[in-house]
Amino acid sequence: MTVAEPSTSSTAVDTSSLPVAYPVSSLSSTQNHHNETSPTPSTSSSPLSTRQGVPQIPQRRTYRGGFSTSICDIFRNPARRTDCCAVACCGVLSSDRTRYLLTGERPPPLWKRVAMYLIVPAIFIAAMNYFAVDVPLPADYDDSSSSSYNKPGDDSSKESDSGPRTTKVAPLPLVVSFYVYIIILFARGRREKQKIRQDIMAKIYIERARERGEEVDALQLQQFIRSYSWDTWAAHRRYSCYRHDYEYGADGVMVVGPDVDQDGQVIEQDFCSRLWDCLSKTFFGACCSCWCQCCGICALAQEEREINRLTGNEEHTMDYITFQPYSEYFPSIQNLRDNQISSPWQHAKSISLLSVKLLKNVAAVLIVLLLFALTDIDSNFKFSNMLVLLLTLGQAFFIEYWVHWRWNRFHLSFDSVVKYFACGFLLTTPMAIAFEAVILTLTGLIVMVISVFVIASDDDMADEVVSRDKRTMKDFMVKHQAVFVFAIFLNAFLVAAMVEEMVKYFGYWMVVVPDLLPKNNRQQDSDTENEDGINEANQDDRVNNRNGNATERHTSAKSTGIGITVAMVSVALGFACCENIMYVFVYSPPSLGVEISTLVARSLFPVHPLCAALQSIGVCKRDIEGDRKYGLGRIISPAVLLHGSFDFVLMLSAYLQQVETIEEGNDDDNPPAESTQEATSEDLLAELPALIAGVVIVVTGCVYYVKESRQQTARLESLDNEARDHNSLLV
Repeated sequence: MTVAEPSTSSTAVDTSSLPVAYPVSSLSSTQNHHNETSPTPSTSSSPLSTRQGVPQIPQRRTYRGGFSTSICDIFRNPARRTDCCAVACCGVLSSDRTRYLLTGERPPPLWKRVAMYLIVPAIFIAAMNYFAVDVPLPADYDDSSSSSYNKPGDDSSKESDSGPRTTKVAPLPLVVSFYVYIIILFARGRREKQKIRQDIMAKIYIERARERGEEVDALQLQQFIRSYSWDTWAAHRRYSCYRHDYEYGADGVMVVGPDVDQDGQVIEQDFCSRLWDCLSKTFFGACCSCWCQCCGICALAQEEREINRLTGNEEHTMDYITFQPYSEYFPSIQNLRDNQISSPWQHAKSISLLSVKLLKNVAAVLIVLLLFALTDIDSNFKFSNMLVLLLTLGQAFFIEYWVHWRWNRFHLSFDSVVKYFACGFLLTTPMAIAFEAVILTLTGLIVMVISVFVIASDDDMADEVVSRDKRTMKDFMVKHQAVFVFAIFLNAFLVAAMVEEMVKYFGYWMVVVPDLLPKNNRQQDSDTENEDGINEANQDDRVNNRNGNATERHTSAKSTGIGITVAMVSVALGFACCENIMYVFVYSPPSLGVEISTLVARSLFPVHPLCAALQSIGVCKRDIEGDRKYGLGRIISPAVLLHGSFDFVLMLSAYLQQVETIEEGNDDDNPPAESTQEATSEDLLAELPALIAGVVIVVTGCVYYVKESRQQTARLESLDNEARDHNSLLV
C-alpha cells in the first residue's frame, strides 16, 4: 500500500478498492494524559456528530497512531496468540505475516536470508583472519595487561625473542566494510518495519474516514502520519522509550488502561499480565511515563493485532511462513479422521506445505551432517557421534510415537504434531536460552549483594577477599552454605523451571492449527462420536458445506482435550530433544562414552513431557470447561513445582558433594590418593539419594497427573452427555 504524496491542493484519495474490515468510529480520539488528540481526516465535521436531533456515533477509544490496542498490551489478553510470535525468532514470523496481509508481499526465501545474515558476515570474518598481518607491538607494552597479545609463555613470543614482538591485525578496509555491512542490515530492517507501521496507520486513517462518509485528503493523511513520526521511529529501535498511550477522559479517569479494556470492563489479570505490569511500570514507566521498548517486540505485536482486525484475519485462517490457507489441506485431514484411516502414507500425504518444508529441511540437515561425519574433517564428530545424534532424535520420536500415533492419532493430526514439535525444537529453545540469561543475571546480582553483606560481616573472610586467596571461594562455600542453597533455589525454580515452563506454554500457544481452533458448536456433533471421540459417520459434506467453512472441525470435548495434551507434549518433546543435543554435544566433553552416558541419564527422567501434560490440565479447564480463573499462573504452577523440585534436588546434591570434597581436602589443590575406580564408586554412592529423590518426584508427578486427568475426563464426558441430551431435546 502506498501513501499519496502531499500536495498544495486538497486531493482526494480513491478508497473504493480498499475493503473495510470492521466498523470503527471517528478518527478523533478522546483526550489522553498527554493532552493529545488524533487529527481528524477532514476539516469538516461529520454530519452525524453535529446535526441536532441525530444520535452521535460512539467513538472507538484509540491509542497513538489510531491503533486499537496499546503498544504495551503484549501478553495482556491470554486469548491472543499473535503476541507470542512477536517474541519468537526475533519477530520475523510476525513481521512476515503482517507484511503479507498488508501488501500481499511474500518474505524472501530462506536461502537468501541465510546468505545475508549468516554467510556474508562469516565470509567477512574469515577474510579478516586470512588477510591479517603482523604488526609490531610497542617496546614499552606490558604483556600482563591484556591477553590479546603474545605473552612470554607463548610459543609465538619465544620465536620472536630475536626480533620485535608482533600481533595479528586485520586489514582496516575489511574491518570497516564488515561494520558498514552490519549497520546497513540493521538500518534496512528498521526502515522496512517503520514503513509497515506507517502503512498500517494510513489504512486505519482511510478506514475511519470512509466510516464517516468523507473523502480522504492526501495532504492531511501525510500530516497525520508525520505527527506520529517520533512514535514510529521509537517503536522499532533496538532500545527506546515510547510515551504512554493510555487514554484518560475529561474527568481524568482512565478509560483505557492496564485494568480497563475498550468496552470499559475491568480486565481480570493473571500471573503473566501482573508480571508484565510490574516490569512495564518500573524504571521509565514510573519516572517519566514511558514504555521501555526492546528490539521492537511490542510494536510488532501491536501491528499484527491491528492488521488482523483490519483484514478480518483474527480467526487465523492460514499458516505462518507459507501462508497456506487451512481450507487447502484440512479437509483431507478431516476425511482421514472421520473414516478412521490408519495408513501412515495417507496421513503423510495430507500434511500442509509448512510441514513438508520442515521435514525436508530436517532430512537435508541430517544428510549434510552424515556426510560431514564420514569425511572425518572434525575428529570430535565421527560416524559414531552421528549415531548418538540419531539416538537422541530417536528417543524423542519414540515417545512421540506412543503419545500420538499409537494411541491418539485421530485426536490430533500428524501435520499438527510436526508443527508443534518443530516449534518446541526451533523456537522455544532459543527463547529459553535468552530469557534464562536475563533471569540468571538478575538472580546473580541478588546473590552477589547478599554475598557482599555476608563477607562484610565476617572479618576473616573479608581479609581473604582483600588478599585474593584462591581458597576464598571454597571457604565461603563451606562456611556460608545458606547463601549457596538460596542461589541453587533461585536457579532451579526461577531460572530453569519457571522460564522453561513458560516458554513451553507459549510454544504451544503460538502455533495455530485447524485441529484446535475454537469451537462454538462442538456439542452439535457429540452425539455422533464414539467413546474415543471419533465420528462414526463420514462428515465430509458437513465439514465442507456447513456455513461455507472448509476448516470447521467438529469433535467432542473429550477428543479436544486429548488433542491439547498431545500438542503440549509434542512441544515439550521438541524442546527436550534440542536440549538433550546441547547437553550431549556442547556441554559434555568430546568423548563417545560421555555422550552416551549423558543421553542415557537424560532419557531416564522425561520431566519435560510430564510437565507439559500437567500444563494441559489447566489449559483444558480454561479453554474447554470455561473456567476463566485459570490464567497462566495457575496453568504452569504444578509444572514449575515439579520441574523446580527435580532440578533443586540434583543441584543441591552436586553442591553438597563439592562441599564434602573441599572439607576432606580432595579438591583441585589436594587431589585424592585413592584410585579412580574407588572415587567413581563413591561418587555413584553419593549420588544415589538424589537419584532416588528424583524418581520419587517424577512418580509423584505421574500419579498427580493420572488423578487429575481421570477427573477431567469425567467432567469432559459430562459436558458431551449434556450436549447430547440437549440435541435430543431439540430433535
